Amino acid sequence: MNTTIPHRILLSLFTAVFAIRTATQFVLQFHESTLLPEFDLWNSGTMSYPSLLLAQLLLLAIMVIGCCFARPSLPRPGLGNFILVIGWVYMFTMVTRMIIGAFDLHPSTWFDGSVSTAFHFVLAAYVLVFGSAIRGAWLNGNTPSNSILIRYAAYPSLLAGGYLLYTWLVATGSPMLFSAYLTVLVAGIGIFLHETFAPNREDWRPDTDDLIHDGVFLTLVQIALPALLKGLALVLIVTLAHNGGAPFDGFWPHTTPTILQVALMLFVAEFFRYWLHRTFHRNRVLWKLHAVHHAAEKLYTINVGRFHPLDKALQFLGDTLPFLLLGVSADVFALYFVLYAINGFYQHSNSDVRLGFLNWIIAGPELHRWHHSAKISEAHSNYGNNLIIWDAIFGTRFLPQDKQVGRIGIGNRKWPNGFLSQMTAPFTTSTEKTPESAEG
Repeated sequence: MNTTIPHRILLSLFTAVFAIRTATQFVLQFHESTLLPEFDLWNSGTMSYPSLLLAQLLLLAIMVIGCCFARPSLPRPGLGNFILVIGWVYMFTMVTRMIIGAFDLHPSTWFDGSVSTAFHFVLAAYVLVFGSAIRGAWLNGNTPSNSILIRYAAYPSLLAGGYLLYTWLVATGSPMLFSAYLTVLVAGIGIFLHETFAPNREDWRPDTDDLIHDGVFLTLVQIALPALLKGLALVLIVTLAHNGGAPFDGFWPHTTPTILQVALMLFVAEFFRYWLHRTFHRNRVLWKLHAVHHAAEKLYTINVGRFHPLDKALQFLGDTLPFLLLGVSADVFALYFVLYAINGFYQHSNSDVRLGFLNWIIAGPELHRWHHSAKISEAHSNYGNNLIIWDAIFGTRFLPQDKQVGRIGIGNRKWPNGFLSQMTAPFTTSTEKTPESAEG
C-alpha cells in the first residue's frame, strides 16, 4: 500500500485557503457583507493595506512555487529539519498571540488581529507540511516515534484552542457563523497535522482517491445538507409558532451562561443520538444506510463526513431539531457546532491519541476505532457521538487495555467507494461477506 502523505494536495489546499482570504479582503473594500468581517478586521492594522496586499501576493507566489517543488521522493533531511523548526516556531508564536489576544493581556493592536491570526495558522501548517515533504521523513512507513506530549496534550489543547479562537473572533467583531466555520477549519488543519506527524497507523494514511471521495461527502453531506435542513426546519418552526418564536421556548434555560447551555445541549442530544445510533446498528434496514459510514477501511480526519444523506437527515431529527423547537439561541448553536465538529474530526482521525480518564467522558478516537471494527461483537459498542457517558450507563462502553483494533469496515469488502455509487449501494448491495468479497 502507498502510504506516502499527499503533500501536494495539502499544500495546494492551504494555498487555496490563503488565496481566498486575500481575495475576500480585497473585495470587501468595495462590497460589504453581513456574513463576513468588516474590511478592517482582516488585519491588525500594523501595516497599511497596500503593503499587506503586496506581501500577501508575494506569499501566494512562493506558496504556488512550493507546491511544485515539494518532492518527498528526493529527500533533503537537513533543509527539511530547518524548515520544520521555522514552522513550529511560527505555530507557537501564533498560539501565544491568540492566548494574549483572547484574554486581552496586552494593549498592542497586533493582539487584536483574530482573523489574521487564524490564517497565520494556515500559513504555519503550510510551512510544516512543506518541511516534511522536503525532509522525506514518512516515505516507506519510516515514521519517527511519537512523543508522550503530543499523545496526551494535543487533543485537549486543540479543543481548548478552538474555544479560545472562536470566542476571540466573536469578541473582536467577526460574525458568528464566519467565526464558527473558520475555527473549525483551523482546528481541522491542526488535527490533520497531528495525524500526519504522529499517526496511529501507517496503513490508514489516505491516498488521493480517498481524499477526493471523502471530500465530496464532507462538503455535501456533512456541511451543505445540515445547513439546508436547519433552514427548512426554521421555516417550519416559525410557521407553527405564528409569532416568529419557537413553540417550546419556555422549556429552555435561556439566561444560563452560554457554555453551560452548550454542556446541557451536549448531554441531552447525546442521549437521543445514542439510542438512534444503536438502532441504526440493530435494525437491518437502517443498518444498510449506516453501512456507508462503516464501509471505510481506514479512519482519518476527512471521512468523518462519510454518511448517506438519509442517515444524516435522521441524525438531524435527533440532535438539532429538538433544540430548534426549544428556541436555543444562535450563539449556543454556534459554540455547540464548534466543539461538536472539532471532536468529530478528532474522533475519526488517524492521530496517536491517549485521553486517559477522559475516555470515561469523551467519545474520542481510542473508543471510536473499536466501534468501526469489522467484528460485530466489537462494533456494537461506543455509540456516543461526543460523550461516552450514555455508553457507560447502558453497558456498551468498550476499550480493551493495551490493544489495537484489527480490521475495520463491513463484511462486504467489495462495497463501492465512490460518492455516487454509495448513494445507491444501500439499496442494491449486501453489507455481508460474500465469496467474492472475502479476503484471499
